[in-house]
Amino acid sequence: MIFVSFKSRFVEMFDLPGSDKYGSGLKKLSDCCEINPSKNKDMRLYDELLVSFIPMSSISNTGAISTSEVKLYREVKNGFTYFTEGDVLFAKITPCMENGKGAIAKGLCNGIGFGSTEFHVLRPKFKESNSFWLYVLTSFDAFRVAAASHMTGSAGQRRVPSSFLENFKTSIPPVSLQDKFENIVKQIDKSKFINLVYPINQDLEVA
Repeated sequence: MIFVSFKSRFVEMFDLPGSDKYGSGLKKLSDCCEINPSKNKDMRLYDELLVSFIPMSSISNTGAISTSEVKLYREVKNGFTYFTEGDVLFAKITPCMENGKGAIAKGLCNGIGFGSTEFHVLRPKFKESNSFWLYVLTSFDAFRVAAASHMTGSAGQRRVPSSFLENFKTSIPPVSLQDKFENIVKQIDKSKFINLVYPINQDLEVA
């Protein structure tokens, strides 16, 4: 979940995820963000590079993220999920997904992170989307209910496939409006905004 005031302002400006109240047309989420980008094109990576390590326990159900754990790239380059500064993390496994786990990757060591394989990563496309707008959209109950209906796997190990994120259709406003939304929210309650989009480098007591 996320602060109610943030969601209320989102609905006021854009309506609920999956809707097209203002008639701009429904588009696939993959039109405005890259889903699970590969690390192969990231030329910054080398074995002795320090990067942030984000297990599932380091993000909360309200967007808080702890970036205090750091590892060498060679320790995490295989078997973990890659992301970079500003990417949106979305928990894909039950019950973390239904509980609202997700965060904006902020304050990463050298701007790079690796973490749980149970994360999907949404990377905003330049001039197409805003990290904060993407995070709020994916935090809505309506979005998570839709995601749950597409889960695959056996009981206790059910996961949202990447195809759901790629093909989810919603109204995608101009990035200028997304930026305006972020600025409005920041003005409404700066302290809550800061807690959401900046890392908390302490242990999180989250499920």
